[in-house]
Amino acid sequence: MKRIVVLVVAALSSITLVARGQAPSDVRIDIKGAGTRIRIHCESLEALGDRNAHSWSLQADEVLANDLDGSAVFDVSRSWSGGRDATGAQAIVGGKLTVRGDDLKLEGLVKDVPAGRPILAREYRGKLNDWRDLVHRFSDDIVLQFTGEPGVARTKIAFAARNGRAKELYVMDVDGANRRQLTQDGSIALSPSFSPDGSLLLFTSYRGGSGPRVFVARAAGGRPFLVSGRPGLNTSASYSPDGREIACTLSMDGNSEVYLLDPKGGNPRRLTNQRAIDTAPAFSPTGREIAFTSDRAGSPQVYVMDHEGGNARRLTFEVDYTDSPSWSPKGDRIAFVSRTSRGFDIYTCRADGSDARLVVSGGSNENPHWSPDGRHLVFSSDRDGAPGIYISDLDGRAPRRVDTGGLSATSPAWSPRPGESGSFLNLNTTPSALGGRP
Repeated sequence: MKRIVVLVVAALSSITLVARGQAPSDVRIDIKGAGTRIRIHCESLEALGDRNAHSWSLQADEVLANDLDGSAVFDVSRSWSGGRDATGAQAIVGGKLTVRGDDLKLEGLVKDVPAGRPILAREYRGKLNDWRDLVHRFSDDIVLQFTGEPGVARTKIAFAARNGRAKELYVMDVDGANRRQLTQDGSIALSPSFSPDGSLLLFTSYRGGSGPRVFVARAAGGRPFLVSGRPGLNTSASYSPDGREIACTLSMDGNSEVYLLDPKGGNPRRLTNQRAIDTAPAFSPTGREIAFTSDRAGSPQVYVMDHEGGNARRLTFEVDYTDSPSWSPKGDRIAFVSRTSRGFDIYTCRADGSDARLVVSGGSNENPHWSPDGRHLVFSSDRDGAPGIYISDLDGRAPRRVDTGGLSATSPAWSPRPGESGSFLNLNTTPSALGGRP
């Protein structure tokens, strides 16, 4: 049995957040069994203020409950659904939602069971248009309260989707809301990858009628800028954890090899030197190692090498034909795909290649990427027919499909949490800093 000491942690943001003078709580929640979801019960938010407050509170109720259920931390029941009641719950989630004109106030409250003592009381203020973000903040604070780490409800997912004969990039909230088209090239865009602070997206594009080249664009929108347009292939680009390097695949020397570039796309440095194809580089969270795919042993397999290109070793021998490595943000596991008769399954293994586990099967499942908290994988799959974006909580629950508005979606990437810049190199916003010419 584990005991979690629940602490009140204040957070700062661009939207006013008020921790209502509450001292750290000494309430303790007992969680039975490692990996077990915490049973919580969501009550309807009390609607106050303008006449339309009730309709807003109904929407907020569902978003909050879905956030908490999708956190992989909680087993959620809803007071308004007619299903399970609060019996067996370890905490009750509720509060008040006040709407006055364009202003919104959310007073979030979490109480223990059965004593009803406050575990978390937090107030959030913003404009009505920001209502989803305020609810996501409350959800992430609840996850922080119980686990010591914020949730991921405020993160984004980038993906590629068919638009006529083209493939364009899109960005959406992790729950599928606020979806918007990022590129409008009338070409093929693939393999988006966020910068460490989430402000930029690297991607591969055939725009301009040329072969595959690497571009960068602001995740909030704006025209793309060229990062690498060298002869041959320019693909599979991703930032290092500090944002000071870009790993990518180039074939300018006649063969597909892994290179490092500076953040503007200059100073290429070759890391692999094989007759085989080396591609799909992915940094470890420390930046000291890089996972990649190579067919140097005959068929594609995932390898890991040091940052400078030395000490390359095959990751796993337990499954065959592996590709698309993605390193967990905690550094403990690597996700990858393995070919099957129907397409691909998703596995994870330890960073040394041991303990390979099948985590997603059924249909063809590709391009796995970790959430910032390491609790989830986002991937594309055709399990329901048309390709779509799915999230697995890695706890035995069936993957859930993210609503992309009917788009045939592939190649997802998960953003960092807002404000998690770490030691990311602060690029200015001039075209030269973003990589070069449009």
